[in-house]
Amino acid sequence: MRDIDDQEWKGYVAKCTSGEWPVPPSFVSDKNNWVCRAIVGRVLYFIKDVEGAMTVLSTIVNDVEPNMEDHPEQGMCEAEHFVLCLRDISEIIWKLTQNGDAAVPYLDRAFAVCRAFPYRFHTEARGDIWYRRLNVLAESGKLSQAVAEAEEMVADEKQESHTPKPIIPDPLYEKVNPYIFYSLRFLAEQKHKEGKTAEACSLFAEAYDYFPLSAAGRRDVNKAKETKDAEEQYKAWIFCTTYQYLPWEKQPIVSLRD
Repeated sequence: MRDIDDQEWKGYVAKCTSGEWPVPPSFVSDKNNWVCRAIVGRVLYFIKDVEGAMTVLSTIVNDVEPNMEDHPEQGMCEAEHFVLCLRDISEIIWKLTQNGDAAVPYLDRAFAVCRAFPYRFHTEARGDIWYRRLNVLAESGKLSQAVAEAEEMVADEKQESHTPKPIIPDPLYEKVNPYIFYSLRFLAEQKHKEGKTAEACSLFAEAYDYFPLSAAGRRDVNKAKETKDAEEQYKAWIFCTTYQYLPWEKQPIVSLRD
């Protein structure tokens, strides 16, 4: 990791605070605040300044440990910022090198933070980090390992869920588990690639038992289940994956008195 001098930092901030998707300067001005650097690094990656993103993000993933007791009611916590930095570093490495052995350790570290953090994530689906890891393993020639780990995750999570419980009890969230959902989704997609579409659809149907569904979500899931043709049903399940019907983690209900 190399230091970022003030002039270079100002250039990065200027890129983030201008253009089509400008970030408020107050979010990204303090070079000494690692959360500001995290935002700058991720924005740089979003606007395709990969070299700048890697330079900034590397100042975080090697030198920072997030405060695991930081859990604001609004906005992202330190754990979320850190996980997203690790995810983006992994993505950059994977796209540049196609080297799973180099990319996966960052996802492993991100996943460990997801598992250890006991409070709500406001933005990131914890299971999505796991899902990305499975796909990188599969795409780097370790498909059998990825399948075995996905199956093991499903079995372990069904025995005892590690997912943080909703702060406000809600029947819609009683079975929600992103680790099971994303593992089953991965397994379904692999079955479809093998030409076993009916098995893929069955796995998707099970996966959506663990997904937070609104009324619209239940409508789409039921439509998929009722579709007779296997290939058409699979397309219906893929359509469902394009929507996040409810937040992954239940938000607290604030009363007027609060």
